[in-house]
Amino acid sequence: MQASLTSPRVLIRMAGASLVLAISGPFDTLSQFDLPGRLLYWLVIVVLSYVSSHAVARLTLDRLAHRLRRPPQRIAVAALAGSIPAWIVVYGVTVIASPGAQVPPLRLWFYCLVVSAVVVTMMVALAPSVPPVTTLPPAPEPPPILARLPHPQRGRLLHLSVSDHYVDVVTDKGRALVLMRLSDAIRETGSVAGLQVHRSHWVALDAVRRTLRQAGKPALELENGTIVPISRSYLDAAKSAGLLV
Repeated sequence: MQASLTSPRVLIRMAGASLVLAISGPFDTLSQFDLPGRLLYWLVIVVLSYVSSHAVARLTLDRLAHRLRRPPQRIAVAALAGSIPAWIVVYGVTVIASPGAQVPPLRLWFYCLVVSAVVVTMMVALAPSVPPVTTLPPAPEPPPILARLPHPQRGRLLHLSVSDHYVDVVTDKGRALVLMRLSDAIRETGSVAGLQVHRSHWVALDAVRRTLRQAGKPALELENGTIVPISRSYLDAAKSAGLLV
């Protein structure tokens, strides 16, 4: 209601409609009132009935948005709801302005229903389409082993390798040595798809750039240029993962 009364465009439309109705004098108002009286009569009816009917119809449409999917159903129910406050306004103003006039309530309500249906149809037709809200899947949890690295080196996991009693953890942001066994480090890779290809090496599958041979033995080249050998005992696993043909 506040939006209707503060919108210059709506106010101009209501003033224009009141002026047209005052000049044309429908529903016997031409003979009942002079021009200033008709203008005041229609201005009160147009403003009060539009503001109240629009508010009730808007509220009804919002309540029915997730219950009635088809626009014709929403328009019908909202128009019916919006016609009630409009009828109360028109009937009350008419009775007050013309105490002795015969005011047929049902016919008056039918006129209000038609006007309300037109207004609601325009509200639905001119409403901006809102794209459906899509729920993004939750981001995957980072592998636990990254929590052991300094913050600057925490990135996408590429490669694990044994270095004495340490594991050299390589990410796309750098590398760091962690005091632990390789088997324990592999368990902490979490949901990262990877494969142990040597007793001293584990690789993330999406970090493999290509396969090659060094001295006749199969090996993998990673995206950072590191060459990782594939030992004989891990050949079958590498083939199953699609790393070797």
